[in-house]
Amino acid sequence: MNYIDLNNVKTISRGDDARMLKYLNQFNILIPERIVQLQKALEEQDRLKIRQILHQMSPQIQFFGLLRVSSQIQRLELKYASITFEDLNTQVNQIITILKKSLAEVSQSIDTIVINQANDKPDSMSNY
Repeated sequence: MNYIDLNNVKTISRGDDARMLKYLNQFNILIPERIVQLQKALEEQDRLKIRQILHQMSPQIQFFGLLRVSSQIQRLELKYASITFEDLNTQVNQIITILKKSLAEVSQSIDTIVINQANDKPDSMSNY
């Protein structure tokens, strides 16, 4: 199952692999940090902090086409104070699981771009 949709990233990058790598690497750096923050906020049962973290992640989530998570985050941003903590915990953990799977896809995309770039470069030893 694909969790990310790189069409938006490709469009904004205009086919420039270096720009794509920049965006992919940013996702690879920021999302694990947000996951750790979410897990800590869950442990502390800090509803407001959970909402703030989800809100901070929302633009990147949308940028990478994680539509299922995006709509779930929007619902939680509205209902974070009124749903049971057990339900909040379950939904946030579902988001975390999908984000982890998305990170694997992003890492695979990075590897593919790097391999393609390496294959496109002329072998510097062939001149000798």
